[in-house]
Amino acid sequence: MSERRLLACFAHPDDEAFPVGGALALHAHQGVKIRLVTTTLGEEGEIRQPGLATQETLGLTRKLELAASVETLGIHEHSVLGYRDSGMAGTAPNNHPDAYINVPDKLIVEQLVKHIREFKPQVLLTFENGGLYGHPDHIAISRQTTQAFQLAGDSSQFPQQLVEGLQTHKPERLFYSARPVGFRMEWALKLQEAGVEIELPTPERASEGTPADEIHLEMDVSEHLDTKIACIKCHQTQMAPDWPYEKVPRALAASILGREHYIRAWPEVSPGEPMSNNFFHNLK
Repeated sequence: MSERRLLACFAHPDDEAFPVGGALALHAHQGVKIRLVTTTLGEEGEIRQPGLATQETLGLTRKLELAASVETLGIHEHSVLGYRDSGMAGTAPNNHPDAYINVPDKLIVEQLVKHIREFKPQVLLTFENGGLYGHPDHIAISRQTTQAFQLAGDSSQFPQQLVEGLQTHKPERLFYSARPVGFRMEWALKLQEAGVEIELPTPERASEGTPADEIHLEMDVSEHLDTKIACIKCHQTQMAPDWPYEKVPRALAASILGREHYIRAWPEVSPGEPMSNNFFHNLK
């Protein structure tokens, strides 16, 4: 195989850390060249540790946190598109005219297609189509990355890019980051058993996730747990002051943060097909 390349497309600073930081660290360690595209600055996120930012400075602060996380993970190239965070579903920022979810899909897809044609990855990675827990920006980047995956190899799409010297490119695999139904309850119960004071999720939150039979790969990233924790800690504004995972036994932290779940959206997984702990397994 020629140089292995992975293009990861996500919505906010920290999306590359909490759900997929282990996989990115694992593949970077294996010599895979990684480019990360982040579409917003996350300026509608919480400030979970007062004093680290204000609502006015949060976007810039999170951009700096993202840069530190990228370096920690060993990501080779990174691009921030700079759209405005849309906020959680059903909140006022959804209606802001500049909100990411109000940007026409075609404008985002064109930029993602350009990244694909420039970088020529074999593998694309984004969120599953429900956005892990219904965040509108997560849903949007999943949809747009999927469209870009489908269109980048078609010379009739965005032909000006070809006039400017790029060539079409068809990636070989598309993976979605997912979490199995019940993950919030599982995590909370494990932490409670270890003596951590944590509330159980509401029934609505407990039901979030992807049915287990739709998930193709549980990736063991426990060997890269330290790197994953380090990249998460880069996002101090998004970490609760009592974040528990450095306080509990390492085996418990590994049982939660050391497992990540993925759907192979393309090509479809054949019945009985074995799945490897590697996005590039058996690619020629």
